[in-house]
Amino acid sequence: MSYNFLECFYTSMREGLYAFDENGKITHFNPSAQKLLGYSEEELIGKIGHFVFHAHNGNQGLLQCSLYKAFLQGKPYEGEEVFLTKDGKWITVQVRANPLCEEGMKQGYVVFFWEISKKDSLATDEEALSAQNNPFFEESDLEESEAFYEQIFETANLGIALLDKEGRFVALNPAYSKMYGYSEAELIGKHFNLLVPEMMHEIMQAHHENFLKHEAIAYHGEMESLCKGGKHIFVYATEGLLEHIIGGPYKIMTVFDITLMVEARRVQKEQEAMLVQQNKLAAMGEMIGHIAHQWRQPLNVMNLTTLDLKFKQELGTLSDEKLKSALGVIESLSEQMNNTINDFMNFYKPNKEKKAFCLYETVLYATTIVNVQLQNFGISLAFNIDPALHVHGLANELQQVILNLLNNAKDAFTNKPIEPKQICLVAWESDESICLCVEDNAGGIEEGLLERIFEPYFTTKGKMQGSGIGLYICSMIMKESFGGRIKVENITHEGATMGARFILEFPCC
Repeated sequence: MSYNFLECFYTSMREGLYAFDENGKITHFNPSAQKLLGYSEEELIGKIGHFVFHAHNGNQGLLQCSLYKAFLQGKPYEGEEVFLTKDGKWITVQVRANPLCEEGMKQGYVVFFWEISKKDSLATDEEALSAQNNPFFEESDLEESEAFYEQIFETANLGIALLDKEGRFVALNPAYSKMYGYSEAELIGKHFNLLVPEMMHEIMQAHHENFLKHEAIAYHGEMESLCKGGKHIFVYATEGLLEHIIGGPYKIMTVFDITLMVEARRVQKEQEAMLVQQNKLAAMGEMIGHIAHQWRQPLNVMNLTTLDLKFKQELGTLSDEKLKSALGVIESLSEQMNNTINDFMNFYKPNKEKKAFCLYETVLYATTIVNVQLQNFGISLAFNIDPALHVHGLANELQQVILNLLNNAKDAFTNKPIEPKQICLVAWESDESICLCVEDNAGGIEEGLLERIFEPYFTTKGKMQGSGIGLYICSMIMKESFGGRIKVENITHEGATMGARFILEFPCC
């Protein structure tokens, strides 16, 4: 039988037809069904029909749904049901449904339905008696509920709970009870704030009310919860809205315990903080070396100046003008040395307030600290940065990144007969980011090491010379303090590797 014939039959039949998969979610909804209920196929695909239009007579709800019980048991079903149209009209329909199976495995369910009049729907006493003998009829609502939970909730790995308009539990699965340490009986009818830290009660209650009124979007994310006995756990929670159900609307919650993941993340952050401290201590040693270099010359000049003053005073040739000039030199050098100390102290001053700052000034400040030592190694430093460029984050941590990169570049020149030795810093702005490039001509990095260079404790300097955490810290700072990233590549010319280029990418302010 051709596909065109089947498609024509599906679209032109007078009966409404819908099909759902093994999860109960609608996969097909034919034109007649759309006309009868007023929903388009796009509105219902992926939704569970029972929660949208299957309303039943009286107070019958999901746990008493004969159609769903037949679906769960993999059996055909025939009977009268009450459906709710999109415009709020209740209609009585005759339903015939059959399971869709493939190689003996249940793949879904197909449901035919058509509207019937009240006259047609009147059952005779004999039909009523027959209905009582129907295999789907259960005398006890409790047994029906247990059957539903055994087949659906028992196998769920996620905690699932249904909350009414007041925020009380009306249904929950065993996984949910186990997660919080309560029995089902202890939670049914209780308010969800029983599982929420007190400081969040008002916020959660307001969100619950607004969500049911379509005035707040569904929450998906991490949250802290309380177990029985006061134990705190962390869960990943999602929520959805179930409307057009007797007694509704309801909110359905799913939760997954992520306490171990949160704890592992906390431990990781502590370890990263330790790495940052180690890196700062290593940088402090470098800084002391910079200070020694920057102080050596002014101290020497000050020493010679004071000796000159002493000799001239002993010889009687010290004039007021010469004294004033010499004191001016000493004062200038003292101020220079004081500025060096201030730079050192500002660099290590803790500052966790993110704000926009001038990239040019920050780079200039960092390079000033290290420039004297670079000159002593015969390395020239140049940069080309537009003073108008600003980035958002922590300026002192960017200085730490720059100093790490400059020290690495300096070390890369060690024992290499390269002339001239050059380090260059350049910045530019694109449509989506601001980039700061630090590059050198020290011969580059082995291609096989480029992918691992930002791993913790990985070093190209040898175990006795490098800790292997500097570039890892740079990567972490760029990600956490700036929401950016750092990458590395080799600079090549005519097939030869000339040096390394580190590119810092910042989001535009």
